[in-house]
Amino acid sequence: MGPGTKARPGRFNGLWKKLRGIFPEDSGRSFDLLLDKCLVRAGWIPEMMDGTGKILHISDTPTRMYGYMARLLRRVNPSVVVHTGDLADDIKLGLYPGEAERYRAAARRIMDILPAPHRKVVLALGNHDKRELLPPLPSQCVICDNDEAMDITLCGEKFRVSHYFRYVIDKPARYNLFGHSMERPSFSDDGERCFLNGLEMMRLIDPGAGIAVFNYPKGTNDARLARSI
Repeated sequence: MGPGTKARPGRFNGLWKKLRGIFPEDSGRSFDLLLDKCLVRAGWIPEMMDGTGKILHISDTPTRMYGYMARLLRRVNPSVVVHTGDLADDIKLGLYPGEAERYRAAARRIMDILPAPHRKVVLALGNHDKRELLPPLPSQCVICDNDEAMDITLCGEKFRVSHYFRYVIDKPARYNLFGHSMERPSFSDDGERCFLNGLEMMRLIDPGAGIAVFNYPKGTNDARLARSI
């Protein structure tokens, strides 16, 4: 896109403007609120939240949910995103190495979505990720390879992150984030340490205050399992 060129509006923005134009100008604010609630309930957009000083945990994201993910990040704007692996989970690179170019293209797409100038991005690579196929990453992005765990302080709290549960259960922190499999659901232990499986739902973690949750968009699990929808 050259200097001075305006970005083409997305299909979602175009639909919003058409619906907005049906109503009189003086009803704009109430219409916007009503439409927002309807689109949240329909699953087109996530609920609006303030993500300042908070950590968004996502995992095992198929390419079909990238558009929703972009809308989520615009509406929540978290200070940190932790992705616990399989950046393009419908491209089973660990099983089919010949999918490398598809994966490379998907990795470019998701890395256009996750970072922002103020935002830290933590990637705990999964069994279907390849570090060498990722695009050049911004300085605020850190990587943990798929056979390791990373201990890191985020928003003043200690986290341990990995694609696999077996790596976070060893020397756990206050918050322990993982993905990969539903064999181990999320839980908290007697020491008030949280073990959160990112496959279940997306979570916005406010250390010391609480956790808000977002459902994955419809069809995410089917796409993860490469099932037709």
